[in-house]
Amino acid sequence: MISLASRRFSGLAHGGPALFMFLLVMLPMALLSACRSHLQEQLYQGTALGTGYHITLYADLEAHQRERIAVGIQGELSQLQQQREVLLGTLAAAFSATPGILSVAPVSFGDELERLIHALAVDRLTEWLTEHDVEHMMVEVGGVIRTRGRPPRGGWWLSLEHAGMPEQGAGHRINLTDAALVHRLVRPTPVAIPTLPRTLGISVVAETASEASRQALLLMAAEQQGTTPSQALAMDSAARFVVKTPQGIEILYSAAMEPWLEY
Repeated sequence: MISLASRRFSGLAHGGPALFMFLLVMLPMALLSACRSHLQEQLYQGTALGTGYHITLYADLEAHQRERIAVGIQGELSQLQQQREVLLGTLAAAFSATPGILSVAPVSFGDELERLIHALAVDRLTEWLTEHDVEHMMVEVGGVIRTRGRPPRGGWWLSLEHAGMPEQGAGHRINLTDAALVHRLVRPTPVAIPTLPRTLGISVVAETASEASRQALLLMAAEQQGTTPSQALAMDSAARFVVKTPQGIEILYSAAMEPWLEY
């Protein structure tokens, strides 16, 4: 007599509940990965806000959807352009009655205002695209970068040597996933002492472009007030410092920046 047990077919439950649960979890992930690998790359670029912008999307879009996104991007940038003109006009008017500082204050303030507008544009575009069902994107305006989701290759790998450019040679790079990256140059103070370390540039990673820009501005202000690079490293920001010392150029990273780095 043949045992009924010997006639059982091996199936999903043959390995027990553990195997079944493993397949239950891994199968959707595999299908998701396969779907993402077929997403088409969509590129949008141009000039706006006194600079250039580059947007890379990975999405399966029809022609009318691509057109809608292009129109939406231009609409957001046009609104920001109007706000930019008003703010810069207000800034110029505010200093027009004080000729003694006209040559200094509007230049530095105008520079900061431009960079803040670029960060705002990156955040606005990222949020607009998200609201319109785009899940995987990298948005760059004036060197300010923010990403959301993941490209088919698995990450947004960016060089810390050149803003927004893939790594071309030796050096650290980061996988900027669901975060923003801001690079800033630090102007030397009139009382800078050549023999002391001085920060030349700062790169900051944060959740949004506006937050990264704010933190970079705080670090620059600390530098102007005499904070040393080593003291700045102790701050909470995920930051990279390019420091000039009597021995040459040094690259320093805060502890919060370390998890983003690939060695």
